[in-house]
Amino acid sequence: MAAKSHRRNKVGSRGKKRHPGLPSSKTLSMVDLFLFLLDSRIPETSLQIAEPYLSKTNRVYVLTKPDLADPEVTYAWLKQFREQGAPAFAVECNTGRGVYELMAYLKRQQASTLDKSHPELLSRPLRVMLFGVPNVGKSSLANRLLGTSKAAFGARPGLTRGSHWLRRGQLEILDTPGVIDTSQAKGDVLYKLAATWAVRETQYDEEEVASWLAKEVFGKDDPIAHINEFGRSRGLLGPGGRVDFNQASKAFIQSFREGKFGRISIEAPDTQTPHAEGQGLE
Repeated sequence: MAAKSHRRNKVGSRGKKRHPGLPSSKTLSMVDLFLFLLDSRIPETSLQIAEPYLSKTNRVYVLTKPDLADPEVTYAWLKQFREQGAPAFAVECNTGRGVYELMAYLKRQQASTLDKSHPELLSRPLRVMLFGVPNVGKSSLANRLLGTSKAAFGARPGLTRGSHWLRRGQLEILDTPGVIDTSQAKGDVLYKLAATWAVRETQYDEEEVASWLAKEVFGKDDPIAHINEFGRSRGLLGPGGRVDFNQASKAFIQSFREGKFGRISIEAPDTQTPHAEGQGLE
C-alpha cells in the first residue's frame, strides 16, 4: 500500500496537479487539517486517484462507509495508516458512528492550535478541509461534524457544486465539490470506482462492471451465468422469458453498493486482494 506518513508541504506545490474546482492557494493556506476521505471498500484506489491533487500536509485519513466493508479489513487499514504516522478514523457518515472519536481528535488539535497562537488569535476556530473522490461522503461528514444539514449532498457523484466555509463553534469546515478528475480512469480502477459509485453512469458500461464484480470480487468462473442467475432470481426478464442482462447488471451493481451481499472489502492492505464477508445472495 502506498500510504506514507504525512509531512508538512505546501498544498498545490510544484509537481502536483491543479484543478479549477479546487479552492485558491490563499484559501488552502488557511486550512489547519485536511480530512482525506477514503471509501473503506477501496482505500488504495481512493488514495491513489486523489493523491495528485493534494500535497501531504497535516492529513487525517477518514475511512467512510465502513458499514459496507469487512470490519477486519477496515481495522487493518486503520492500523496500517496509524503505524505510518497518520491519524486515521472509520466513520459512518449516514449514522454518525465513529464521529465522536474524530471530533475528540479535532478538539485536541484545536487546543493545540490555540496553545501555539498569538493572544489575539485565541478565538480562531480550527479550520478543516474535506477532500476525496466523488460520493465518498464529504458533505455528509460536514453535516455530522457541524450538527446541521447546511452542506448540500445526495446519492449522486458530484452533487456538491462549489467550495464554501461552514462553521460551528470552534470548528470551521471547508466543504469542497468532487473535483477529482476520474475521466481518465480505466480498467480495474474504473471498475472499482464504478462499483462504489464514485463515477457517473455515463463513464462506464454496467455489464462490464457487473461481470468484473462477479469474477474478481465474488470469484465466479462464469460471471455472465452468475449475473443471469441473479437476474432470474429477481424476476428481471425480457421478451420470451429471457433475463434482461443489462437490467440484471444494474441491479447487481446496486445490490453491491447497498451492502445486500454482505460487508465486502475489495482492497485489503498490502495484498490489495478482494476480501468478502457473507457473499451469498439474499
